[in-house]
Amino acid sequence: MWALIGGIISILVGILIIVKPKLLAWIVGIYLIVIGAIAVIVYF
Repeated sequence: MWALIGGIISILVGILIIVKPKLLAWIVGIYLIVIGAIAVIVYF
């Protein structure tokens, strides 16, 4: 089930990135901030 949802999300995000290439920078930036914040919270 989660693999199907992940696949659909990947397809949608891929289409969005093709249509709006600048979106990729925002997605990567937000992803890194979120992952970094989670890592810091879990560490402390």
